Amino acid sequence: MKNLIIVFLTWVVMLPLAAQSVTDAPPAEEIATAYLETIGGADAWKSLQAYQFEGKANMQGMAFPLTVTSAMGDKTRVEMNIQGNKMVQAYDGTTAWMYFPMQGITEPKEMSAEEAADLTSSPFLDVFVDTEARGYTLENVEGREIEGAPTYGVRVTNDEGFDRTYYFDTETMVPVMMSFVSEGGQMKGMTMETYLSDYQEVENLVVPMYMENKMNGQTIMSMTFESANINPELPENFFSKDSM
Repeated sequence: MKNLIIVFLTWVVMLPLAAQSVTDAPPAEEIATAYLETIGGADAWKSLQAYQFEGKANMQGMAFPLTVTSAMGDKTRVEMNIQGNKMVQAYDGTTAWMYFPMQGITEPKEMSAEEAADLTSSPFLDVFVDTEARGYTLENVEGREIEGAPTYGVRVTNDEGFDRTYYFDTETMVPVMMSFVSEGGQMKGMTMETYLSDYQEVENLVVPMYMENKMNGQTIMSMTFESANINPELPENFFSKDSM
């Protein structure tokens, strides 16, 4: 599942947690293989064309309807309704743009490369699928104790600057946290973190239905997805500025 990384969704500074020795962990490639088997298999994910999640984002005690849609070509569209006001950030595979009347953006506006860095740097296809063929390198790193449970750490990088670390529950073999350094926006240069849980099976694929973002140990935002649609029918221009 593509990492749901949107500029207006705040992530978390890494917290000092207990480490799990690298020497106790299986090779990173074995962790990736076990993970893919758990979530439905590499072939099933490679056949995925698009997905759409609907639910709510919770911030500062308020809940807002949220829809996240992603498709092949690394396309993404995130739409949130904030007190009756629509907010959209999207990337059509070439151009990133946003629409947010509450901030005076009443027409779709192209985002700068820096503003859109986190939005455009997340591949649609899970990075653990065909990692070597796609130019990714896996590396074992120290695990961390997350909510009382030990994890295996796997760092994923490529020559284009992709650099994220995933922490896998040692029993379920699914990521329970992912961290990276933000490349753009107000959080540029900060190490961000998101926690994933409530994994559910949706049309033979297993996906997290709850995500929580924190800062300095405090929850900034959480996302609870109430439904997931695999390969939904989408308008041709759904991810482009012309959709508004």
